[in-house]
Amino acid sequence: MPVVKFHVSGPRHPDQVVRKFLSEASEKYAGVLECPMDRVRAFYVSHADTDVATMGQVPGPRSVFFEFIVLEGRSLEQRQKIAQEFSELIGRVLEVEVELVRGHCIRVEPEDWCIGGRFASDLRKSEIENRKRQ
Repeated sequence: MPVVKFHVSGPRHPDQVVRKFLSEASEKYAGVLECPMDRVRAFYVSHADTDVATMGQVPGPRSVFFEFIVLEGRSLEQRQKIAQEFSELIGRVLEVEVELVRGHCIRVEPEDWCIGGRFASDLRKSEIENRKRQ
């Protein structure tokens, strides 16, 4: 279920940087949430520097805005750790000043999140029942 979108201003980073960044972001996301990697989706969305105002300037310095989704019930500590780790990763790999990074956590009720045509609330019930049987 974990999904994150990184909106990055300025020229697109080289493919190898984007791959490294998305791979590390996925690992951090799965690690904090203690979930299987196959559930994580991470997107790098590039925006031309003329399409983004940073500090009121067009073009402004390179900046990043990220949105990450978690199912309701994740702790404040987990949500804050994800935001912190994403911000640090953006600074280190994408070389963006951390002060220019903005982020948003979106909490979604399990009955409002669809996975392969089934709602997470139903899938959770199945997972819990399967664990009990094992």
